[in-house]
Amino acid sequence: MIPILERLKKDILLLDGSMGALLQGRGLPPGYAPDLWNLERPDEIARVHAEYADAGSNILLTNTFGASRLRLAEYNAESRIREINHAGVELARRASKGKAYIAGDIGPSGTTIAPVGELSFEEAVGIFREQAAILKEAGADLIAIETMFDIQEMRAALVGVREGAPGLPIMALMTFNADGITDSGSDPETVAAVLEGFGVEIMGLNCSVGPEAMVPVLERLGKATHTFLAIEPNAGLPVHRDGRTVYPTGAEEMVSYAPAFVAAGANIIGGCCGTTPDYIRLLSKKVRGLPPVHRSRISLTRITSRNTVLPFGDGVPFVLIGEKINPTGKKVFSESIAEGRTDLIVAEARKEAAAGAHALDVNVGVPLVDEARMMEKAVTAIGNVVSLPLVIDSSFASALEAGLRIYPGRALVNSVNAEEERIEEVLPLIRRYGAAVIGLLSGEDIPEKAVDRIKNAEKILRAAEKYGLRPEDIVFDTLALTVSAVQEASRQTLETIRILKSEWGARTVLGLSNVSFGLPVRKSVHDTFLAMAIGAGLDGAICDPYDPLLHQTVAAASLFSGRDPECRVFIKKAEGWTPLVPSGNTPASQSGSQQAAGTSPEGPLSTAQKIERAIIEGEREAITPLVNQALSEGTPPFSVFVDIMTPAIRKLGDLFGQRLKFIPHLIAGADTMKKGVEVLQPHLEAKGPTEPKGTIVFATVKGDIHDIGKNICILMLRNFGYRVLDLGRNVPLDVILDTAEKEKAQIVALSALMTTTMIQMKIAIDTIQERKLPFKVIVGGAVVTPKFAKEIKADGYGKDVGEVVPLTERVLEELARKPE
Repeated sequence: MIPILERLKKDILLLDGSMGALLQGRGLPPGYAPDLWNLERPDEIARVHAEYADAGSNILLTNTFGASRLRLAEYNAESRIREINHAGVELARRASKGKAYIAGDIGPSGTTIAPVGELSFEEAVGIFREQAAILKEAGADLIAIETMFDIQEMRAALVGVREGAPGLPIMALMTFNADGITDSGSDPETVAAVLEGFGVEIMGLNCSVGPEAMVPVLERLGKATHTFLAIEPNAGLPVHRDGRTVYPTGAEEMVSYAPAFVAAGANIIGGCCGTTPDYIRLLSKKVRGLPPVHRSRISLTRITSRNTVLPFGDGVPFVLIGEKINPTGKKVFSESIAEGRTDLIVAEARKEAAAGAHALDVNVGVPLVDEARMMEKAVTAIGNVVSLPLVIDSSFASALEAGLRIYPGRALVNSVNAEEERIEEVLPLIRRYGAAVIGLLSGEDIPEKAVDRIKNAEKILRAAEKYGLRPEDIVFDTLALTVSAVQEASRQTLETIRILKSEWGARTVLGLSNVSFGLPVRKSVHDTFLAMAIGAGLDGAICDPYDPLLHQTVAAASLFSGRDPECRVFIKKAEGWTPLVPSGNTPASQSGSQQAAGTSPEGPLSTAQKIERAIIEGEREAITPLVNQALSEGTPPFSVFVDIMTPAIRKLGDLFGQRLKFIPHLIAGADTMKKGVEVLQPHLEAKGPTEPKGTIVFATVKGDIHDIGKNICILMLRNFGYRVLDLGRNVPLDVILDTAEKEKAQIVALSALMTTTMIQMKIAIDTIQERKLPFKVIVGGAVVTPKFAKEIKADGYGKDVGEVVPLTERVLEELARKPE
């Protein structure tokens, strides 16, 4: 067969559809792992593959979605991981009769990855690496990573697959909600930039929603990348009919969206939950002969946070990288880092963001400090409070790697230079973690002439290509040398920028403050130089974001450099400016001014307001001293909990419901409140034991090994004073009911993330009613709908973790009103 990437240049290919739905119709028990049937019922698996191949599927996904060591352990089958994955590839290959590509299918780990969860990044990498290596060994043509909602878990999967199955193309598919954002807060543009950084050959989306909601997401991906695109919609949202979970959208209606998929840029179209061979058969007729849409390469360097993408290059806004998270020359700041604290780092990050920085340079280099550990803490803490992309800055490769490993996005690394040792240290990290890098145009010495700086740029670029990096992965630092010491060298910086821009089309940046060192009225000097550099083609600067003159200079220079069409940005910003002044005091309201830590536009924050902010922003290290401060000010412990902390966590839940905060924020906020409660606990217990508001038994149903949402719900409920018994995941019904009876629970809370396990909720409710047990049942999970909850007669339904507390309160109030 023609290699799949060659085929995709001229043809639209078809994936298969749902495996689980067909297997359920052939006797797969609810909640049972489909992967185990590769060994127990291989003929049924082969038959499903054959039906899809006969219907027109060009790519068959192996029945190995849940066949990682971690997920198989839920069925005590981890020792059979090699057999199961090998059989998955062999069955698909046999059924294809040589007419379809075999994609080794890998699903999520079933848990959350650090910094949000407890599974470390490297542990996750190892899990994905092992499965990918087995699938390659078995003969897969490509690896498919599916149904990822968390960009950090996708990053771990990509690292693992690249290491476990080198040379195989990767198809990486994320799951988006109807609003076009993942549950962890990433939009299509951010996802595209991160996946491009890893060099994935095919990217796209699957599961979660039906075809209609997927069209605009696919359109946004198509505009954000030239990479091949794949799409696998569900057959609508599941409903409950006659004791079965079914998908309401028929094959003909599904296929009606195919032209829109093709127009948006789809190169591969298939189906996810609820789709069948009939859908693939109709789809084959619909797209046969349609050519794929050509999409041009995007020549920008893009870095991201979890939910924000920032481009460098021609025609986009000039990039301001805040320089203030750096201990050099700052005694108090250095001492806080030496003590392992991140409070001053977080405060500075918040101020730089408010001042208008687009990205933040993070340097924690203090002598005798474990810089790698401190970088990890700083990156995590900053990510909780601002959404700006980060520039990870260190002279130590270990610190760079620690930051890259924990960073849930595409970071920019500061920096690599032309020295062989530094190249060998840094560039493998850029490749492994899908990052971008600043290429500092120095080597053994700092060249004064532009021609020598260009030679260093050539060396860095050649080395980067050997490591599999693209020109778009590099932003060159053209060296801003001190004009008072080497005037000609400073002029050569401008010439270097011109050459890199006009002859190479490269992206450039420089550290601005260096150029004015040793001169009076420094801001006037380096801001004038900045305007000249922007005119020469400079794309960004590492600079002081608190300098109002700098913001005005950038806005004005952008008018002449193609970065502000029709002068719209300048006019809008100028509305709040005072006249340009190179030195002296500037009104605090002026754009780009610095706002003091612990203040708001209305003035200093009270202790209560600081506690509220710490919980909403997930400032884990700040909460303990703040709660102690509130107590020392005379606020009663119970009042701190009820009147300050409880409303804060409730507000965070409301923000989540409004899609302004996401799962990582909820976890950080709940953890922060938990730490605050630990401070209050001795004071509250000194007045006698407190009765819990109620007892809840919480479990993920039998056959379902996903517990992300469940764990966050439990954190939220416990922070509100409820006694919650966490039974874990894949829990048999008798264990749930026995525990509820023994512990005298008022509520049984059930979670499911798989359509094949939803029916366990109905079985639980039916059993409770038959046995006339006193428990109320609330249900939730990604696949559960209000209609389904009503049909199975649940006492309550929560669409997400933000609703679990008010739902519980409502159910208990109804229970309290019910006569004995």
